[in-house]
Amino acid sequence: MPDSDVSQLLALMATGAAALYLYTAVRQLLRLEKREETLPKAVLVPGLIALALHGYVIYAGATSVSASFGFYKVASITFWLMGVLSVLIVIARPLQTLLIAIFPLAAISVLVATLTHETARPMTETPRGLLLHISTSIIAYALFGLAMLQGLLVLQQSRLLRQHKTRGLIRRLPPLDATEQLMFELILTGTVILSVSIVAGVYYVEDLFAQHLIHKTVLTVIAWIVYGILATGHFRHGWRVNTAVMLCASGFALLTLGFYGSKLVLELVLN
Repeated sequence: MPDSDVSQLLALMATGAAALYLYTAVRQLLRLEKREETLPKAVLVPGLIALALHGYVIYAGATSVSASFGFYKVASITFWLMGVLSVLIVIARPLQTLLIAIFPLAAISVLVATLTHETARPMTETPRGLLLHISTSIIAYALFGLAMLQGLLVLQQSRLLRQHKTRGLIRRLPPLDATEQLMFELILTGTVILSVSIVAGVYYVEDLFAQHLIHKTVLTVIAWIVYGILATGHFRHGWRVNTAVMLCASGFALLTLGFYGSKLVLELVLN
């Protein structure tokens, strides 16, 4: 198939994925009033199809001769992973508010990544060790992104409960204990995977403290320390919502600056 036809097909699939993402998010938003415990097929199936289309667009881009890990492509992969994780979570637990936040962002990311010009140079064959470092970095970032969103929800929910405001949105949310537990589970899992990423980077990335990598390395290590302190403080000392969300936001900001901030400057500003 000619490259132009492939590009048109991928653009069509990305558009379809975005439409289904938005449809699913709107349907889920409308269902909040009913506060149903399970996710119906009318919401789950379109969401799964959107993730499948998005996943294929990512796969097609990653296996092409011009494959790269540019800013838009990495953002698309990250939001796709966040979408997959969100669906897995809501299948097991009544915490469907995640879909309402994640799916619109995934819709934007797949459209931008597919319909705009690539911002990074095509990559040659990627060694498995480096691929392990990159993939675990993205997975950890996706988990921390979900934890950040969940933390904001927990903070708002806790504030409304303290003010005895039990009407409106808070009545449609899961119990505070459930949302808080999920936040800490996401943080702990993300910290473990980020640890794997750092170890893989030490072993497989050449000159980890080179000029173009040192800021990313330092910020990532600081973020890892912040998340480690947060996990230890919660499980050993019982740190609660305010401290946890503050540290979670700090760690996420450091990771964003270290990875996406540097890619944004190098590829979109200086390129």
